Amino acid sequence: MNSRRIDLLDSFRFLAVLGVLLYHFTFVWKDRCPYGDYFGSLFRYGYLGVQFFFIISGFVISYTLEGTDSLSSFWKNRFIRLFPPLLACTILTFGVARILDSHLLFSDAHKAMNFLPTFTLTNPILWTSLTRTHFDWINGNYWSLWVEIQFYLLASVCYFWNKENFFRNILMAAIILSIVRYIPSYLLHRGSRGPFSPGMTDFLSGWVFMNAAFNIDYYILWFALGIIFHHLYSGVRIWSRPTTMICSLIVLYQLYTDRLYIDMIYVIRIFQLIVIVLFLLLIYKKKILSFLDNSFFKRIGIISYSMYLIHEVTGVLLINRYGAYLGRWAPLSLLIMIFLIIIFAELSYRFYERKTVFFLKKVLYRSKTILAAP
Repeated sequence: MNSRRIDLLDSFRFLAVLGVLLYHFTFVWKDRCPYGDYFGSLFRYGYLGVQFFFIISGFVISYTLEGTDSLSSFWKNRFIRLFPPLLACTILTFGVARILDSHLLFSDAHKAMNFLPTFTLTNPILWTSLTRTHFDWINGNYWSLWVEIQFYLLASVCYFWNKENFFRNILMAAIILSIVRYIPSYLLHRGSRGPFSPGMTDFLSGWVFMNAAFNIDYYILWFALGIIFHHLYSGVRIWSRPTTMICSLIVLYQLYTDRLYIDMIYVIRIFQLIVIVLFLLLIYKKKILSFLDNSFFKRIGIISYSMYLIHEVTGVLLINRYGAYLGRWAPLSLLIMIFLIIIFAELSYRFYERKTVFFLKKVLYRSKTILAAP
């Protein structure tokens, strides 16, 4: 396992998690917070922090795979990294919702049955379809974990199937997936001119369902961008390899013209430009990013996973219940909540996650040799 840590990526994680927290606390759930519309639309695009996480993940997983000796080791390390914080944060969220959420602001967080998709990191749509009973995430923002799992599956299979051509193959897979997602809507649009046969209608309905359940095709290009950055960071001369060069350019072009974001295309393009500049500076002019080389930023990046897992339901409910006690200073409850989330994540990392990682590695690897944390 490659144990070298790229510190600036933790600072990037800090920017990503901060954007997501501000987005949820000041825009999505503002009607459930005592400060209401105080912050206006200042952080309405903070959700792009999730796409930023996807890019970072593409970089890190590409980097991690190079230092992993087998498919089983890769998935063991992913389980060790993802599950312990998920377990703790989900149970805590469930408990807080049961105690504080008397008005059912987050009704899905009250249902123990929703532990099933949450702990298996699978799309609730699949469980709903299988059981004819509605399932959802305990915490709404967990949807991105299912996207991550799909990417891990695709990336690990591509890597261990053909390590030498991993870069080319994963980019080609990303391009194909990003194109395939448009086929059902294209055919349905054409079908509006005349009825399909019953068989074709059932086929398209099934395709639409699969597209919703296995939704990696909507986000794969962001991961692919991170993979491109990793290979540049590793010193790969993409321009000397015609196939990979063409694939890289197609990925960039598809991101630039992606119709998924057509209603806010200029915001997305600005975001893409900022991200590209940040990663190119990380790769070629790291000193320019010295303002991000900050121990506080990097520490937040290290504990950002637990912050992301715990913040939405628990954070909003605590602000909703206690923020009004601050009166006209209610907007300060946002800062207090972010501070408390940081404290929780730090304590969780120090006293729970690290010890759990140590224990799980001994169990899963059946060895006294403790590998470096993933």
